[in-house]
Amino acid sequence: MDEKKDLTAQAMSKQSRNIQARARQKPRGKWLKAFLLAVLIIIGWAGIIYGGYYYATKHLQETEQFFAGQIEELLLANARIEEKITGTMQSFYLELEQTNAEIVQIRGELQMIQEELALTGETITGSDKTRQSLQERITELDKQLTSLKEQLKKLEDAVRAF
Repeated sequence: MDEKKDLTAQAMSKQSRNIQARARQKPRGKWLKAFLLAVLIIIGWAGIIYGGYYYATKHLQETEQFFAGQIEELLLANARIEEKITGTMQSFYLELEQTNAEIVQIRGELQMIQEELALTGETITGSDKTRQSLQERITELDKQLTSLKEQLKKLEDAVRAF
């Protein structure tokens, strides 16, 4: 019977060792599964972070190119506007110079007529026709001078507006 007890004890101890070996394998298997799951989660998050970074940089590059194009278009439009303004200013300047030259010419003619009238004023008492034509010429030149002054003022205002 002792042999039976020994065999039973050996069988029990063998069975006990199998149970203990299985018990050790289960935590080891759980640990391996947990480790693999953690690695997969880390790889997943790394993929998401990299994908977000890639998308963000790509979007920023596209946005930068878009704004660079917009700035280039604005610079070209500003250059065209500047050329137009410069051309307009030059034409106003030329008109202003022409008007000034006409005013100087009319002033010279008025001064010459006034000098002639002063020299001959006392001797022309008998000819009303001559006096009347001179007076009409003076009136005409005065109107022309006034008109030219108004044009000059308009041109100066236009130049100041730019």
